[in-house]
Amino acid sequence: MSSATSPDARNKKLRPTVVESPVASTRKAADALSRRVEPPVPAASPVVAAPVVRQPTAIPGFERQRIAVQPDELERLSPGAASEVYMQAGALIAVFVVDKATERKAILWGHDQQKAYSDLVGQALTLSRSPVLYKVQSYLTRTMDILASIDLLAACGHGAGGVMDRMLQRVNTRIDTPGELASAQAELEKLVALMAAALEELLDFKDQLLGVVERTEAAGAQLEAAAIAASFLSQHLSNKKDAVAQRFAERAMSLTQTLALIREGGATRSLQLEQPISLVSAIQNVVLVMLPGFIGNIASITALYATKTAITQTEAGEMAYRLRDIVEQLKSSTS
Repeated sequence: MSSATSPDARNKKLRPTVVESPVASTRKAADALSRRVEPPVPAASPVVAAPVVRQPTAIPGFERQRIAVQPDELERLSPGAASEVYMQAGALIAVFVVDKATERKAILWGHDQQKAYSDLVGQALTLSRSPVLYKVQSYLTRTMDILASIDLLAACGHGAGGVMDRMLQRVNTRIDTPGELASAQAELEKLVALMAAALEELLDFKDQLLGVVERTEAAGAQLEAAAIAASFLSQHLSNKKDAVAQRFAERAMSLTQTLALIREGGATRSLQLEQPISLVSAIQNVVLVMLPGFIGNIASITALYATKTAITQTEAGEMAYRLRDIVEQLKSSTS
């Protein structure tokens, strides 16, 4: 009897498991992705161009009221000022906004200019107390005192030779001996050196004072322009803003008074400025030019006296004339 196997038995036999390789799995995944349908891309929306503005846009509001004024109008209101002052006053009026005019603004009109002038007065007062002026002036005064005391004829042995004159010579204050001339020479040399050293400081002081004078003159022009503008605004605002107009009238008067003070002080400022200029002139033209030569003459007299060599009366007279010229030059430079 054959031992044939039944179908059920054959089905129950074990079969080998087939494992798919990673490469094949990756290929299948790629094929599936390639077969996937991509969603449609939406069409881009059309670009709408911005409208072109061909006319200026209007913003609701109120136009600020400005005042147009010509220089000739201001000249009729306040004659006698410089043309630049009228232009400056017109510029102040042009930027003034009528609808924003208040009493506070009117009260403060020109206040900064008045304060600037007050500061300049303080600066000028401080400069007038500068020690360099007193120092150089004292040097020049002492120099002139020494020179005025020198009696060259007597020092050279050409003075009166009486007994009484010789007695008085011992007690007088004149420089009339070779020994006194030598002492005067040493002091004069020292004074010349001191004044030469002070010249640079004196020039710096002069420049500072000149700057204050120029700024004061400029402040005067600004105050005058502010006063004219205040007077105009007072009239312009009358019957519109009477209280503000009154404040402007008061400011115009106050500014005019300050301007008067500046003009009254013009002579004083000129004198202040002239003082250092005259001292500089005295040092440059006399002390450093004429005086060294005369000091050399004094040295010659004392040297000749030491060698018992007499100086003729003519030579002594010439030196005395030169001495008088130096003293007069110093006086005219410092007067």
